[in-house]
Amino acid sequence: MRANIEVRQCGLDIIDSIEDLERRIFRPSEIYTRGFLEWLCENCSNSSYVAVKDGVYVGYIITCIDRPGQGHIVSLGVLAEYRRMGVGKLLMCSSICRLKGIVNSIVLEVRVSNDAAINLYRSLGFRIHHTIPGYYSDGESAYFMVLDNEYLSQAYLKCQCDSGQGSQHHP
Repeated sequence: MRANIEVRQCGLDIIDSIEDLERRIFRPSEIYTRGFLEWLCENCSNSSYVAVKDGVYVGYIITCIDRPGQGHIVSLGVLAEYRRMGVGKLLMCSSICRLKGIVNSIVLEVRVSNDAAINLYRSLGFRIHHTIPGYYSDGESAYFMVLDNEYLSQAYLKCQCDSGQGSQHHP
């Protein structure tokens, strides 16, 4: 249910809104510093987006290119009251479509306890590659997930990248 969700490119002009989303979505120990968010928005803006519903910023994704051929979803967050509405998938697809033809794989880290996020990523074709013990500051481990090969090609289809749906306004 993506009614009236618009996806806009991330940039320094909306850093205050992204910083506010960070504070409202993540645990205090997980929040990126403003300086790091500014660096991410400046250096990764081509494949990073915010979701806006009725003029309200409801989620964001920051995706960088770590090295030639590899995209990295650094952060994805959606406000609790807007979860289970397709916002996360819309943001993921926006980044995946933007990286089409640029990368051969996309990676991310996710808490092993974050079943909702893991299910979203799996639905798009990400596979658990390995576990990173104690990745988070509270000691929780992370799954390192990868989207590549035929799974990446399938993600382009699921996200309707060729039709321009991946990063468009969804009425």
